[in-house]
Amino acid sequence: MKFADLTQVALLGTERQNVSGPATAGRLGQLQSQIDVNQRERALLSLAALSGMHERIGTLPARDHAPLPPPCPPEQQPRAGERAGSLLLRLLGGEFGELVPEWLELATPTKRIAPPEALPALLNLGASKPELRERILPVLGERGRWLAGANPDWAWVGGAAGDDENIWHTGERPARLLFLQRLRRVRPDRARELLAQTWKEETPEDRAAFLAVFETGLAPGDEPFLEPALDDKRKEVRRIAAGLLARLPASALVKRLTERAQPLLKFVPGSAGSVLKLKMAKPAVIEITLPAECDKAMQRDGIELKPQPGFGEKAWWIIQMLEMVPLDLWSREWNVAPKEILAAAQAGEWKKELFEAWARAATRQRNAAWAEALFGAALGGKRFDTLAGLLAALSPAQREARLADLLMETDKQSRALHGTLLSQCRHDWSPAFSRAVLDFMRRETAQETGDWQLRNQFAALAPRLASEVLAEAATGWPVAARSWEFWSKGVDEFLAVTQFRADLHSAFTHELTNA
Repeated sequence: MKFADLTQVALLGTERQNVSGPATAGRLGQLQSQIDVNQRERALLSLAALSGMHERIGTLPARDHAPLPPPCPPEQQPRAGERAGSLLLRLLGGEFGELVPEWLELATPTKRIAPPEALPALLNLGASKPELRERILPVLGERGRWLAGANPDWAWVGGAAGDDENIWHTGERPARLLFLQRLRRVRPDRARELLAQTWKEETPEDRAAFLAVFETGLAPGDEPFLEPALDDKRKEVRRIAAGLLARLPASALVKRLTERAQPLLKFVPGSAGSVLKLKMAKPAVIEITLPAECDKAMQRDGIELKPQPGFGEKAWWIIQMLEMVPLDLWSREWNVAPKEILAAAQAGEWKKELFEAWARAATRQRNAAWAEALFGAALGGKRFDTLAGLLAALSPAQREARLADLLMETDKQSRALHGTLLSQCRHDWSPAFSRAVLDFMRRETAQETGDWQLRNQFAALAPRLASEVLAEAATGWPVAARSWEFWSKGVDEFLAVTQFRADLHSAFTHELTNA
């Protein structure tokens, strides 16, 4: 009897169901035939034990007769030293995992590859984080590339094979995506031609992923391909296409939206008051005429009907339109600097809507002049959610200059923002700015402020410090201050990261010295 048959007997009871049943073939049947079925309860348990064990271990595993894969080619590059390799394994094991990109960047100039035991974790990391794939590729070596062929999740490695366009036509999606990204950097027109050839056969998800690659090397020559994508059935594809076209100031989409938006805004210059105050001074304001409707043409150009929370329907339409209009247009049109335009916007009834639109536009268009002006307005208006995008639109030097000044301010509102601003300043800091941040941290830890948020942000600042100042991070802390007991945990976490980074740089300096 099979185990399923025995289960039915157990449920019905041995008095109502006969224990004996169809004979089982093979060795199992021979063993079952030796059991006395007249002792029903004992027979049921004995048969169940035999059948259960047989189902678990009594069947030989299937044999795979497929030929073995070809052996891995010999390595052409030396392996990273023992010290550097052990640090990578610690990173991949979860210790200071945010420093993995730094290890990869340090390894590339040495032309050393990762240790073999790190390869599966690196390949998994590339599968989950596409933004790291380009950095991982140089340290995989022959073994890493060979190993990637054994797991479909690691198929992305296949996209690194130079100019082999067969990857585009026959490769898996991750490999095709990486291939398109790499080709887009060196031959953007050819990348566009290849995608155009297969566009109609791509899945909606793939069309969106491949189209997003066009942010690299975006040029006016891409417009004829992007414009028809505004009619795609997939919303995500339409959104990406509209966003790319909005970054081409001379595109037809930008011209259409500008023609719609320009008549809706009016700059009204201010007027001076009289000496005797018979006539009050009036500040400049910006008047808005809301659009009457969001027609099909506007929707095709990326204007969404449903507003975000906090905005009216028509106000949301004009916000999206203004986001696409080149910001420099308003300065030329009204012959007024961005700072004065923002002041006029703040004086009118539409200040919230105009700030939202222009903050989005400055972030999208990476307009540093407008981002600089909007940054102050964001701080004053407590629009902290926009700070990261505005900082990203500034050059690293502009960000550092702005934040270095703010770190010296000691008023309550500025102090509350210091940690948030530093955490959103995500580029690699210069030595001068790194020292300014260290000085700020030392000043703060001497104060009995009880700022839990800032203390918990300390460790996140360590990866941004310039490598030249890592050795300076351990000194100058106010360990004798009454506040030290509160701050010490955050400082210890910060110093643990800086020490690990110092060890990384030391290990690779040794690699370069002995290369």
